[in-house]
Order: sequence, then structure tokens, then C-alpha cells
Amino acid sequence: MNASIRGKIQQGTLNMEGATSMSKSLSKQSFYICLAVIIAILAIYLVPLGSHGLLEPDEGRYSEIPREMIESGNFITPKLNYVKYFEKPVLLYWMNAINFMTFGQNEFSARLFTASCALLGIAATGALGAFMFGSLAGFLSAIITALSLLYFAIGTINLTDMPLSFFITLALVSFYVGHRSQNKKWYLLFYASMALGLLTKGLVAIVLPGGVVFWYIIFTRKWKLILEALYIPGILLFFGISIPWFWLVCRDNPDFFHFFFIQEHFLRYATKMHDRYEPFWFFLPMIPAGIMPWTGFLFSLFSKDSILLSPADERERDSNIYLLLWFGVILLFYSLSDSKLIPYIVPCIPPLTILIGADISRMIKNKRWHGGAMAWEIGIAILFSAALIGYAILGNELPQATSLPIAIKVSIGLLIGPALAIWLSYSKIKNFKAAVAVLCVSSFIFIYGLLGIYTVMGETRSTKAVSAVITKEIRPNETIVSYGEVLQGIPFYTKQRVMLVDYMGELEFGAKQKEGEGWFLKSEEFLPQWRNGSKSFVLVSDKDRIKTLFPDGNMKETKKIEVGDYLIIFNRRTK
Repeated sequence: MNASIRGKIQQGTLNMEGATSMSKSLSKQSFYICLAVIIAILAIYLVPLGSHGLLEPDEGRYSEIPREMIESGNFITPKLNYVKYFEKPVLLYWMNAINFMTFGQNEFSARLFTASCALLGIAATGALGAFMFGSLAGFLSAIITALSLLYFAIGTINLTDMPLSFFITLALVSFYVGHRSQNKKWYLLFYASMALGLLTKGLVAIVLPGGVVFWYIIFTRKWKLILEALYIPGILLFFGISIPWFWLVCRDNPDFFHFFFIQEHFLRYATKMHDRYEPFWFFLPMIPAGIMPWTGFLFSLFSKDSILLSPADERERDSNIYLLLWFGVILLFYSLSDSKLIPYIVPCIPPLTILIGADISRMIKNKRWHGGAMAWEIGIAILFSAALIGYAILGNELPQATSLPIAIKVSIGLLIGPALAIWLSYSKIKNFKAAVAVLCVSSFIFIYGLLGIYTVMGETRSTKAVSAVITKEIRPNETIVSYGEVLQGIPFYTKQRVMLVDYMGELEFGAKQKEGEGWFLKSEEFLPQWRNGSKSFVLVSDKDRIKTLFPDGNMKETKKIEVGDYLIIFNRRTK
């Protein structure tokens, strides 16, 4: 063989070996980066779960119901403060009960299922992003979802909204993958997810995914999807998962059907019965605020060069339509409702983060920002940081020594990323991957800074401290009484039933049942018992509110203890 040819072959072999070695090196590097990101996200979601007391009222409620299930052994009929509570279905209670029996009755266990749903929702969002727009877009979608303000906040609180969001996300992810891959087995997961969502928060888990799919068929004219989506094994699976509990609870409680389906669904949606009315546009400013610190990239989606307005092909166009309908149907549904709360729009976050992740992926590929993304990012960061620090200095709701360090940490997370990203992308370096990596790290700092708020809320919006004093001071024959409000965490922490005076609130339905007799009193019924000492009570109330119970200021107490904003009054008279 000619020496020249032999040399070229050897050189080619060396080049191939070098390329293979480089590929393995990059693959190994990517693996470690992914592993580091996964560990960081797991840590930021799981480590803080047990660091603060249960927040009133929701966390106390969704912890006490499963505690009572364990105590009574009745896992069919939910009870709160020992009376029937039918406002929500049962899945969150069951999962929390399992965690209580596994890890103990504590704050970590109470929040673990919600946080697990958040983490699984992050994975599902990233998977769909990768399926639609490529692996880098999916990876970024997962990070952006995990490190967005609203998603993180709701994902680390014991509420029904994050589990519902996860099941809606899983349903819409599985439907789209099943549709595009022509694999009907994915529809089993679609129907199972809706069934589990139904057991989490009711019919909305069917209405919202169903609405998105319906309008997707209309907009894309994919009429064959109608028959394709009506997958009989999936429908049977849906009923097999969802029907048993509803049948059992209706069998044991004939009044459940009307209260749950008529009052808590149709009347709650269409009327102002729960005093949660907000204007139609209420959720619009919540969207850009909810995806902080990635808000600048939301606005850059309106650029003519964005993935949204300039899809590369028909597949990307269909993906855009599906994601926009996912976002729009849910936003419109809740905007039309007369009952509005911020956590309702958490399911709107995943479609936006997928679009943002795909758009940033395009920016990296093109090696340029479009739509003024970095101008939006730095401008919003400066304005928000200035407002936050100004509030910490001038506001009077929290001590400056508490609020200012939190504001500074959050502001560092907001500012450092865009500033460094601009330098990395516009200087001679022009490393867009490094710029995006810096933004990811700074968003982690932003979320980490927010953890201080939980500590503050655990001190100001939890009954853990006052419950600890009650547990220490109360005697076996004494009854805990709450005046003018339902303090949901006290039964959980004290493991005792609480009598309510001049208030029923969400316990009104259960209060009128047999189990409520003698535990819900008017002040004119309670005061004679208090004054004559016929019963021994421990009364807990807000220090200002209790003045309405004793307008003359004469509480006739034998002992009182102040715990934060609460006042504990003892009546221990001897005959």
C-alpha cells in the first residue's frame, strides 16, 4: 500500500478516534450537568418542606383531614374538626395519610405529596418540550418550570392545586404524544390522569383537558382525532379509577352528591357564594409575575423571530397551537368564573415554559437574542428589585431586619443573571450557552432567596406556636374554643377537637349534621357557660377580635397567655 495512502488512513482513524473521544467527553459532561440540575431541583423542593409550621388555613385543613382519617379508620368520608367536609375529593387526603403513616405526622409529610406532584410535573413538562422542540428545549423547559415563582410557591405548599396541575399536565402531555406518535396506549395515561385529577379536585380535571383537546381538533381540523381519542380501554380505565370512591361516599352520605357536584362545582363557579370574586382581568398580571425571573422571555415570544411567530415547520406550528390552547382555555375558564384564587392558574405555567424553553433554544442556536429578551430581563429585574428593597425598608408589616435580607437575596438572584448573560453574549466571548447557564443559576438563587418568606409566614400564619402552648397547658377536662374563626392547624397539632363560637365558615355543612351538635355555639350560648364556670374552657382568639366577645373588657379569666397575635384565656373556676 502506498505510504501516502496508508498515512491518510491512519490520520483518518486518529480523527475518528478523536471525534469519538470528544463525543464521549461531551456526553459525560452533559450527564453530569443534568445530574447536578436534578439534584439542585430536588433539594430546593424537598429540603425546606419541614422547616416551618403549617400555614393557615389551607395547610392545616389538608393535614387535619387525613389525620382524622387515620384516627377514625374511616377513609371514605372526609371529616374536618370531626364534622363532614365535602368541598374536595379524597386523593390528597389519602396520599397525605400514607405519608403520615410512613414518615410521621409532621410538616414534611404534609407537603411531600404536593412537592412530589410538582417534581413529576416538571419532568412531564420537560419531556413534552423535548418531544415537541428537541432535547435542549425540553431541558430548559424543565428548569424554567421548576424555577418559576408561582410554580415553586404552590409546589411546596400543601394544597390541591399542584396535584391538579400535575394531573392536567400529564393528561395533556400523554394525549399529544399519543396523537403525534399514533400510539393509542398513551391514551390510557390520558384517561387515568383525568380520573386521578377528578379524585383530586373534581370535574375541572375533565373539563380543562377536554376543552383543550376539543379546540385543538377545531383549530387544526384533525377530525379523525375525535374517534381516535374516544379510546374504549382508556374510558373504562377512567371509570375504574374514579367511580369506586364516589359510589362509596354517596352510599354512606346521601347528601354528598348535591353538595359536591351542584354547590361546589356549578354554584361555586357561577356565583359569588364564597366571596372570592375578582374582575375578569385578575389573572392577566399574575402570569408575568408567576413566571419570574423568566418574564422577559415571555415578552420576547411576540418577536417575529420567535418560535411562536415563526415556527420552522408544520409540526412546530401544531405544537404552538396546542400549547397556546392549553394556556388560553385554562386562563379563559378561570377568568370567566366568579370565584378566583391565584393558585388556580398554575396549570397555565407548563405550556408557557415549554414555549420559552424552545425559544431560548433557538436563540442559542442562532447565537443572538431576539425580541429584546435581555432588555426585558434586566429592566424587569431592576424594577422588581427596587420595589422589593423599597418595600422592605419603608414597609411596616415586617421588621426591616427580617424583610431586608430576604429582599437583597431575591434581588441578587434577579439581577446577577441578566447582567452576566448580557456580558457573556455581547462581549468578545459571545457564549450564549454560558449566558443561559448563568440565567439558570441566578434563577436558582432567586428561588433560594424566597425561602426566607416561608420562615416568616411560618411564624405569622401558623398556629404551631399557639398549639404548642395549649398542648403544654391544657388539662384533660378542658375544651379548646376558637372565637370568630376556624383555626385549622390547632386540631392537627393538639390532636383535639375545637369548639367554634360565632363562626362556622366552610364547616357550616358539617356543623348542621349530627356530629356538629354542641360544638358550634352562638356567643349568647357560650358566655353563660364561660361566666358560671359550668365548663372549663381554653379560649383562643385574635387579640383584637376577642374585644367583640367581651365588649366591656371583663373576660373573667383565671389565666391568660399571649402567643404572637393570639390570646389564650383559661377559665378554671372551682365551685
